[in-house]
Amino acid sequence: MNCWHGFEDVVERDVPLAPRTSLRIGGPAEFLSQPRSAEDFATLLAQARREGCPVHTLGGGTNLLVADAGVRGLVVELAAPVFSSIAVEGDRVRAGGGTKLSAVVAASCKAGLAGLEPLAGIPGTLGGALRMNAGSRDHAIGEAVEGIEVLGEDGAVRTLPAAEAGFGYRSSKLAGLVVLGAMLRLAPDAPETVAIRRREALEAKRASQPLGARSAGCVFRNPAPEAPAGRLIEEAGLKDRAVGGARVSGKHANYIVNTGGATSADVLGLIDLVREAVRKAHGVALELEIETWE
Repeated sequence: MNCWHGFEDVVERDVPLAPRTSLRIGGPAEFLSQPRSAEDFATLLAQARREGCPVHTLGGGTNLLVADAGVRGLVVELAAPVFSSIAVEGDRVRAGGGTKLSAVVAASCKAGLAGLEPLAGIPGTLGGALRMNAGSRDHAIGEAVEGIEVLGEDGAVRTLPAAEAGFGYRSSKLAGLVVLGAMLRLAPDAPETVAIRRREALEAKRASQPLGARSAGCVFRNPAPEAPAGRLIEEAGLKDRAVGGARVSGKHANYIVNTGGATSADVLGLIDLVREAVRKAHGVALELEIETWE
């Protein structure tokens, strides 16, 4: 039964998701929609609740592995302009949840606002970055948050103060909520100085991470600051280990890259291999940082 009968003008069926992800892997969405406003999104959520249809929110498609068979239910893509606006207001930046994080970082640096430049080079959208509290070794985006506009499962829009977002290491309490936008409070600084720090952060990532490869970013959470997952994986002798078209990066062992034609099953098989090897070598159980859809 098609639970989206009557919504054919805004909901498509069997839409490929692989081109919408940074890994370029995975099957189609059973249904996909690109709402034009928060109100449109709320209408879709209400219909999904009535029909018992699962809903997934797609931002930049990074930090994501889609099953080879695709995704059951509705995938909602935040691609409309209303979800990708950026406005600088004094020492604050207001941006939509679908805005590329790189664009938010660039706008803040251009305005002479410091605090986000360590995030240069992190892919994906602002909404995705907030949900996982993305960051570098010493900084995370949650530190700059003043408030987050969210759409709840009940279809109500509200603003959460940063304290209610539950930011932790690569985590938050935003699961089940759609991030429509956020207000970030930053520190005024000379634009030239901020630009230098942004460039240095980006160059450091380019030197140590396979930014040009098809990947979903870091696959595993770091078990502890003194035991980063990449080092544990490298010490287990797994750099360049491959399963099918999926390979542990030779540049940074916490990245799995699609070398061409990799499947979701290849990536999952390699993840299992890495976990088992690290468990045997170090007695550490690695936890996924990427999200998996099926």
